[in-house]
Amino acid sequence: MEKFTICVIYKAKSALAREEFVKELEKSGVLSSIRAENGCLKYEYYNSVEDETRLVLFEEWQDKECQQVHMTQPHMRTAMEIKAKYIDSAELKQIKIS
Repeated sequence: MEKFTICVIYKAKSALAREEFVKELEKSGVLSSIRAENGCLKYEYYNSVEDETRLVLFEEWQDKECQQVHMTQPHMRTAMEIKAKYIDSAELKQIKIS
């Protein structure tokens, strides 16, 4: 089985929104729930130093199936509600690591 790695580039509504988004995900327990999911190897956010509204999520999963199951978990509904408050757009990119 091949690891499944993706990068999600978020554009927040403002610099403050970028910070509040991650804080609310943490406070709600969503991040700890995701990181405890079967097959989750890495789930980390990084701030852009060039654009104060850009936030990058790096996800690494045991395989694609684990990531697909992740998207159906109840806490992902909460994550999407939080995202709608703070994020204008998101671009997903699959990363192939050899």
